[in-house]
Amino acid sequence: EPHRGSSGPDSSMRLLLLALAAAVAPAAGLNLQMPALRGQTGLTDARFGGKKLVVVTGTSSGLGRKTAAALLRTGKYHVVGAVRDLDKMEVVAEVDGFDPDLFTPMHCELNSFASVRAFVDELKEWKAAKPVDRLICNAAVYQPSLPYAKWSEDGHEQQMQINYLSHFLLTSLLLDDLAKAPGARCVFVGSVTGNDNTVGGGGVYPIADLKKLDGLKLGAKN
Repeated sequence: EPHRGSSGPDSSMRLLLLALAAAVAPAAGLNLQMPALRGQTGLTDARFGGKKLVVVTGTSSGLGRKTAAALLRTGKYHVVGAVRDLDKMEVVAEVDGFDPDLFTPMHCELNSFASVRAFVDELKEWKAAKPVDRLICNAAVYQPSLPYAKWSEDGHEQQMQINYLSHFLLTSLLLDDLAKAPGARCVFVGSVTGNDNTVGGGGVYPIADLKKLDGLKLGAKN
């Protein structure tokens, strides 16, 4: 019998028979599956075990930081923290005692669509066959008293891109992946204007004033 790694006639015939079986199986009511990729499956099992994979944006401060800590305390999740400042995240993770076996920081600058796409590429390569079970879109900026507009790398008003557009892009890029996980969840956090801790002497003015919506008429672009 030829060696298993052989590319001779017998090997080609086996591949042909497998392809024919896969094509005929649905019509015959059979449930035949191609063998799983052992390398990816082994990597997934070793890295995650039975834990769910959660992606949280903005885990270096505020609600994102608290969310990551709460998830990690359960021991049931592996959390990927999508942050713009990895050095700051490293300090926070050490101070808060994040388990490095259960927490992985990755760079994601929501002020740039290119950075969001690069983050998704890095995430997919790192996690291999493991689907994302939870996506928590938390990171945001809030500048209600700023007298002038600040613009993103892509020419959008920063609050519009960071809080909304980039998170919509992130979700759309991971939607197919989320669909592979049983009971997947995608959460969009809206915190400042609904947070009683910021009302009356808080650090952030909590009342949204939409003015005349001139910026929205222009598409929030520079």
